Amino acid sequence: MSRIVFATGLVAAAWALAIGGSVAVGDARAEAAWLKDGTGSAGAKALQLAVPASFSVTPAKCNGNNKSVNIGWAAVTGALSYEVYATDSTGGRGQVLTTTTATGLTGYDLPYKPAVITVRGLNNKWRGQTSPTATGCP
Repeated sequence: MSRIVFATGLVAAAWALAIGGSVAVGDARAEAAWLKDGTGSAGAKALQLAVPASFSVTPAKCNGNNKSVNIGWAAVTGALSYEVYATDSTGGRGQVLTTTTATGLTGYDLPYKPAVITVRGLNNKWRGQTSPTATGCP
């Protein structure tokens, strides 16, 4: 019984901190860009950043002759820049390749062969939803 009361107290304390505008635990990443400053009152309103559409990576086949890939996507309303992320084919290693204001990269050298790539819109520190994955093979 004492464990339940203790856990309930921790949840209540975390909730109170979150309502007051502080982050209680961890480095939470929001999936929205705020339109207004505020302390979490009804005056603050979120703008969801959409998934980047028409995401593509070419070439996608590993044939040994490819030296680089082209990556492209459609602009996202509200996004100020874009974060391009890649993992190796096992999903074990991953890294942000670049952050750009463009809606594509031409002749980009990938760190893995093959690489599984995604992109998402950014609005300052706020991150949007990631695109479906695409495989590129330089």
